[in-house]
Amino acid sequence: MAFLNPFLIGFLALGSVPIIIHLLNKRRFRPVQWAAMEFLLKALKQNSRRLQIRDLLLMAIRTLAVLLLVLALARPTLAGRINFLGARSQTGAVILIDNSFSMGYHNGRETRFDVAKRLVKTILTQLDKGAWCAVYAFNDEVRSPLGDPSQNLGYIEQELDRYVFLSDGGTNLEKGLQKAKKLFETHPEYKAAAKEIYLITDMQARAWNPKNVSSGFGGLLQGLTEESSIYLVDVGDSAGENCSLTEVKLSDSLVTVEMPVQLTVTVKNFGNASVSGLPVDCFVDASKEDERPIERQMVNIEPGEVATVTFETKFQTGGDHKVEIRLGDDRLSPDNRRFCTIEVVEETNVLLVDGRDMKNDDPRSSETGYLQYALAPRDPEQPESKTVVVCERVPHYRLSEKNLANYQALVLCNVEKLNAAQVQVIQRQVFSGMGLLIFLGDQTDPAYYMQTFGESAAKLLPAEIGEPWGTAPELGQELPPSKSLASDATQVSHPMMATFNEPEVKPLLGLVKIYKAFDLKPIAGDDVQTVAFLEDGRPAILERKVGTGTVLLAAFPPTTAWSNLPTQPVFPVIFFRASQRMTLGNRPSKNLPAGTPIRGYVSLADQKSRLKIAAPLPMGERDTTPEATGDGRAAFDFADTDRAGFYTVTLDRAGFTPRVYSLNANAEVESDLASVNVESLKQTYPGFEFICIAKSDDFKNKLISEKHGTEIWPWLIALVFILLATESVLAHLWAPRD
Repeated sequence: MAFLNPFLIGFLALGSVPIIIHLLNKRRFRPVQWAAMEFLLKALKQNSRRLQIRDLLLMAIRTLAVLLLVLALARPTLAGRINFLGARSQTGAVILIDNSFSMGYHNGRETRFDVAKRLVKTILTQLDKGAWCAVYAFNDEVRSPLGDPSQNLGYIEQELDRYVFLSDGGTNLEKGLQKAKKLFETHPEYKAAAKEIYLITDMQARAWNPKNVSSGFGGLLQGLTEESSIYLVDVGDSAGENCSLTEVKLSDSLVTVEMPVQLTVTVKNFGNASVSGLPVDCFVDASKEDERPIERQMVNIEPGEVATVTFETKFQTGGDHKVEIRLGDDRLSPDNRRFCTIEVVEETNVLLVDGRDMKNDDPRSSETGYLQYALAPRDPEQPESKTVVVCERVPHYRLSEKNLANYQALVLCNVEKLNAAQVQVIQRQVFSGMGLLIFLGDQTDPAYYMQTFGESAAKLLPAEIGEPWGTAPELGQELPPSKSLASDATQVSHPMMATFNEPEVKPLLGLVKIYKAFDLKPIAGDDVQTVAFLEDGRPAILERKVGTGTVLLAAFPPTTAWSNLPTQPVFPVIFFRASQRMTLGNRPSKNLPAGTPIRGYVSLADQKSRLKIAAPLPMGERDTTPEATGDGRAAFDFADTDRAGFYTVTLDRAGFTPRVYSLNANAEVESDLASVNVESLKQTYPGFEFICIAKSDDFKNKLISEKHGTEIWPWLIALVFILLATESVLAHLWAPRD
């Protein structure tokens, strides 16, 4: 037995008061011998035993009534943890509060998360005085918004609303419970304490599914059961309707100004009822002053089904553009919005380095002539019209005169050799974000390229260059055997080849004839991809990510010396997209899942500069400082990304283009609001023992009952009244009569 008010136990000494009064009354009168009373005394002696029994019985009733009253005020319970000295062990509590976006479900009065925070405050009032308490908010990650464990429970309650917020992350129960276990093992105050875990969640079924947790999750639950008391607080409720935006997909990953772009939006009905006339709005670069959608469409969705909506737009300027899709409101609002950053290429400055002496009268006879026409075609009727790609051609011996920092891409066309200083500059610029395209040809020495650009030197090549195969065609001679470009769906999956997934243009790849090319053996690693294949499966064009730059390697020259590729319609398509690919470089993606840290790069000159990051509320604007990396760049990181939305990075420097990052909730998994019941949970994890308390219960009293035991003070008070009534009746019956 334990007591909720143990300091009142000392008042049990009041039970001695009736006994003392009885003894005092017994000695109140001095006995006097009187001869006339001898006959009366003989009569009294006959009844003395009966009178003594009555007095003792009344005294016992009064004493017991006092003792029971004191015990009732001390609020005894029938369960609880006490040590062998009778004192309660110090408590070490961990409160795990689920702040995944499904906790934002609104029941018409409040969200599940609002309920969770209110119940946390109730838990704090029921913790023992001097108890240690840690509060962790968990979604895909676990954070300690209130800092280290504290005994100042009032501070925790006061700061809860200020620092603990709903996120747009998913639910990861395992990480939250692992955090509690680690605290038990490392914090000195928790090692000897009576450990308690309060897991407050909406009981989302997917989070408990064995398919979505590690094989050690059951063992983790059992281990925590053995060393702590686990209170599973269910704040979920019956969730009926919920439709969600699950995906926004671009028709093309490479976008230029004035280029039509299609956005395919996927909407899924996770509810149990059909939905009709649901509005889907598309916003492009919307401002607070003007939040009008560019287009609205309506969808009808059956339960468990998906619907797709297509919007089309184009951009007048380059840089990062914000696209937002909004769904009609329902009770779970976080999955009704989807964000997307589209990086539009406005102008690409490309330096074409010719391996031969260029002839001004006929550019097509040089190594770079066809490529220049393909990348920057001129309209004869509008010769001054601006093109997306701006090309500059130089012979190889004038490369040293150019500042490569002024170009987004460098193309080496059948260049025989470069000096060491040039290679060093190229390497540095590629690591800093410049694109590099190398065309091999009859002047290529494989051994030299491997020694200069290979793994033993600059580490730029995506493949080992072998010997050439095939025979180059000669004027007036019969064409030698050739290989065309592969058109199988699995071999045109690279973004540069995305155009050729369309059935009407895929046959164009078969018109390409490659008569001679170098044999390329790709270097192992995730940073190397094959862009285009030959029909026999050998790589024709390879890509490698180096630093924040991109390196492309073509097994043939961009002329008609070894192939008919420059004369085919696919040539300008492939290499125009190659220029875009090199311009975008290998920078980290700007479209990320919520909770993923944002990492970006700036020039080394901006090291230690103050970057401003405008984040969604409640975070607002934050600052960060780029730090130098080992490859000649400066990187910045921002980890507070629990909320979905746009994160805009700016630098107070002329010429710096703001960068926009889009973070989205994982609606595909978190929008399913189906819950798990206690019975199935116990069957799935038989070693997991817990006390489940629902928000619909009388939470405070249920918590007291489960935490401290069943209180018996009402029964004790009732017994006190019964005893006092009995004492009054008996005292009246046994009182002497006149």
